[in-house]
Formats: sequence, structure tokens, C-alpha cells
Amino acid sequence: MSQITENKAEEKEMTEIVNEEAVKEEKKGSEKKEKKVKKDKKPMDKAKKKKIRRRVAGIVIVALVAGFFVRNSLVAKNTLPTVFTTEATVQDVEQTLRTSGTVKSMETKTYFAGVTVPVSEIKVAVGDKVKKGDLLLAFDETALEEAKQEAELKLASSEGDYSSSLNKNNRYLADLSEANTNLPVLEQQISDHETYLKGLQKTIEDKKAWYANQGALLQVSLLEWEKTISDEKKALEERNAEMNDEDLSRSERLYKEEQNDAAESQIAADEEIYLSLQQQVQYNSYEQQNNQEIRDLEREAAEIEKIITDSKELKAKMESQKEASEDAMMDPGNQKKIEADIALQKLTNGETLQDLEAVESGVTADFAGVVTEIEAVEGAMPAENGKLLVLESTDQVVVHVNLSKYDLEKIQLGQKTEIDIAGNMYEGKVDKIEGMATTNNNGAAVVGVDISIDKPDENIFLGVEAKVVVHTAQAEGVVAIPMELVNSDREGDFVYVEENGVVAKKRITVGISNESLCEIKEGLAAGDQVIMPMGQEYEEGMAVTAVPQG
Repeated sequence: MSQITENKAEEKEMTEIVNEEAVKEEKKGSEKKEKKVKKDKKPMDKAKKKKIRRRVAGIVIVALVAGFFVRNSLVAKNTLPTVFTTEATVQDVEQTLRTSGTVKSMETKTYFAGVTVPVSEIKVAVGDKVKKGDLLLAFDETALEEAKQEAELKLASSEGDYSSSLNKNNRYLADLSEANTNLPVLEQQISDHETYLKGLQKTIEDKKAWYANQGALLQVSLLEWEKTISDEKKALEERNAEMNDEDLSRSERLYKEEQNDAAESQIAADEEIYLSLQQQVQYNSYEQQNNQEIRDLEREAAEIEKIITDSKELKAKMESQKEASEDAMMDPGNQKKIEADIALQKLTNGETLQDLEAVESGVTADFAGVVTEIEAVEGAMPAENGKLLVLESTDQVVVHVNLSKYDLEKIQLGQKTEIDIAGNMYEGKVDKIEGMATTNNNGAAVVGVDISIDKPDENIFLGVEAKVVVHTAQAEGVVAIPMELVNSDREGDFVYVEENGVVAKKRITVGISNESLCEIKEGLAAGDQVIMPMGQEYEEGMAVTAVPQG
């Protein structure tokens, strides 16, 4: 701003000097005139007077034009934009994926009661670690013997209708349990998806509104430039008309010709800007109708709407199933009778005898592991085929993680991993990638991945959180730049570079990346000065002042 003020002052000073020269010239002319009047007593020739006026006017105009160009030159030199650059270098880039999951066993055994005799002793508690063959619980020996005798006496008994009734009731119980389990989950899923759908629809509306607003602004700018060009052409036509004036001096004619040349150049430059604006208007119009991001969002919204519809249909089915199961189930008294009859029939067949013999020495561990559930109660008789306890192996453990589709594309079987469990470090590898996605609490699709632990030890606890680093890829001695310098558009990835004081746009092919660096496979060479984003827009060919950053 101060530079422009100085330029105006210089222009004013030059104008004053020219005016002083003109006054002196006129004064000399007056003195000569007076002398001539005294001598000749004749008035000055009109043509000579007109010639003097033209000379003075020409000097003033030349001075003003010179001041204008000097001012513009000074302003241009002082307003060259500054950019900060960083150098593309040769480095090693390792891509890793950091995530977390839950420690789980790869082998689980649920022990069920094959007999209905009291449990005399439970040897373990929840959380206890056991070895293969360890005794987990024992049944009452006297009761076992009596049960065997009773089974032998009533071996020929038939369970017939009792079994049928029990099976039906069990099916009703299973249907009721399924409905009671699924209904809350479905209600939550429907609510979550509806919330997510509203957010998608709001995003779509906002993006459409943005493009519409940009289109309106471009139209306004187009009209303004159209008027500017029209005014410039009109002014040019007026100056061309003035050129026909035969009274114009040679200097005036030359000056007007220079003005016309400058005006024609300005009109050509403005028409290029106008053409560029027309192209932007067309591009904006296309984007309003065919923007890929908006179309993807609309497609995703349609998929979410279908999920909501399907979930509501399944919810209605579960409500119907629940009502039917509750109506068809036996009342408590009838159910107890059926269960008693079924238990008697089980004790009287050969299978029951085999079950009794199998547990004479108690229930033992099939492998080393941790007891994670106990439903058996000392002194109590378990239900027929009721759950006694659950044993999970500690020799074969994994960390189960859920990955989004963006992380899943980086994962392959066999990739090495580092695992942190409560501060203890282990090595492992990607052991299993599930073939079907599930939906997490946010409504996003995720795929389960198991990370096996190579050498599990006594410091591993099932159910705890584990931090995992997966080594997904590595590139050595490659051209690399900071990740934040990469730009993208519909044609792919690109960067802006500074070359000899001018901005150049380079298309690049990106390889692997991590939190700070990305590999550049094509498009850049080591030593290229890549422009850092500073919240401003760049155009190819823009002259800039580059400030390299270390």
C-alpha cells in the first residue's frame, strides 16, 4: 500500500514538472509576442499557437504514461507470491497398520452334563489355569451307582410322546430365546442406521447446495467480465474514431495507437479469462449433475435404506415368532412333568449308561487352558445336557481385530506382526481373514482378522485388549515426500513443484505410505522442490518466490 502511495506521489511530481515546463514555454512565447508586438504590432499566427498547445499536451500525456508504467512495474515486483518448498528425497518407506483387538482362544470346549446326578466337587474356579488331564469336577459316586442301577432296570422304557413334547417345547423355547435376543439388537440397528442415513442425506444436500452456490457466483462473475470486455471494446472504438481526426499531431496519433495496442492486448487477455470462466461454468454444471462423490453418497444412502427396510421386516418376524412361542409353550407344571419323564427315559437307555460310565472318574481337561465359565453348582444336580463349564485353550491364542475396507486391502495372510499385551511384547502373524463382513456399532462394515501369537506364555490373559502393529509393506531407496503434499482430483494424484521461479503441476503415481511419508513411483525425481500447502491455490505458470524448507 505504501509503495502505491509513493508511486502516486512520483506521478504527481512529474506532472507538476511538466506543467512548469509548459508554463515557462508559454511565458517565453508571451515575451516574444510582446517584443514582436512592440516591433511589428501584429497578432500571433493561430496555427503556431495551436502547435504550442499540442506540444505541451503531448509532453503531459507522455509523462503520465511513463509514470503509470513505472508504478505498475514497481507494484508487480513487490507483490510476487511467496511459496515454501520441501525437497523430494530418497528414503526407505515402511507401511504399517496399527490397530487393537481382543485376546481370544483358538480352541474352546464347552462341557455339558451327560448325566443328571449331583456334582460332588468342583475342582476349579473361573479364571483358573489347568493342564491337560486335570480333574475339573466330580459327580456323586453313590448317585452315579444308583443311576446306573435304575437305568438298567428301566432300559426298555420308551420316551415316545415325552420326547416329542419336550422337543416341541424346546423348539418353542429356542424360538422365544431367539426372538428375545434378536429384537433389542434389531431395534438398535434400525435406530443406528436411521441416524446414519440422516447424516448422509444432510451431507448430500450440503454438497449439492455448495455446487449450486458456486455456479451462481460464476454466472455473476461471467456477467461482470462480459460487461468489462464490452466497455473496453466501446472505448477502443471511440479512440479509433478519434484517429480519423486530421488535426491530430504525429505524437498524438502515435500515443493513441499505443493506447489502442494496449487496449487490444487487454481485451484479448480479458477474453481469455472470460473463456476460462465459461469453462468453469460448464464444469460446475456437469458436477451438479454428475459429481461422483454425491452419487456415491446417494448410492450408500439407498443401501442403508434397504438395510433399514430388511431389519424392520426381520423385527416384525421376530415379534410374530415371540408371540407364537409364548402361546404354544407349556405351562410350568406341565413342563416339569415332561422334563422329569425325559430324564427318566434317558437314565433307562444305553446311552445314559455310557454317559454314566464316562464320568465315573469325573470330568477332565482335554487340553491346557483357562476356565472361563462355570454353571455347575456343588451339591446340585445339573439339568439334562446342561452346561457345566467352558474351557478355553492358552496354547493356541489369537488377537481378534475388526478392520474396515480401507485397512483390509493392506492385509495379507502371513504378514509379520508385533503384539503388545499389558506391556509384554510378542511376535505373531496374520493367521485368518474372515470371508464375511459384519456391521459394528457405528453401522460400518468390518471384517474380522485373527493375529496368531507365536509363543504364548503365562503372561497372556484371555479377553484383554492387545495393541497390534502389522508390517504390511516396505520399499527401500525410493523417492519419498511428506504425505500432506499429495493432492488429488478426478484424474488422479498430483503435486505442485517450483521450477525456475514458476509453478508446475506434476502427475504422480503413489506407492506405499505411512503416517508421515509416501512413496512416489512416478512423476518426481530426487531433488525436486515440492510446494507445501499454505491454504492458497496455485496455477501452472504462476510466477512465485520459493523459500526452501530444511
